[in-house]
Amino acid sequence: MKRDEYMYSWEIAQFLAEHNYCIGGDDLLFITDVKQHPQLCRIKYDPFNNKYEMWDYEGNYFCFYVIPYEEALEQGLVKKKTLKK
Repeated sequence: MKRDEYMYSWEIAQFLAEHNYCIGGDDLLFITDVKQHPQLCRIKYDPFNNKYEMWDYEGNYFCFYVIPYEEALEQGLVKKKTLKK
């Protein structure tokens, strides 16, 4: 799927399942972008458990864990240049 297309809710669920509900790097920025996914109405980050919870207007619920930045960088999940040294 191209990154400039909108995703349906079932596609978001499939994307998360394909990544074993562990998202990091550019994928994290992509999946939490409300401009890319206008059906999302609520996104909540829980720093104690390092996980995101998301809801859409259809009542669907999504939950996934965050891969630390360094680990995502090692796995090649970070493709954009960042200011972090």
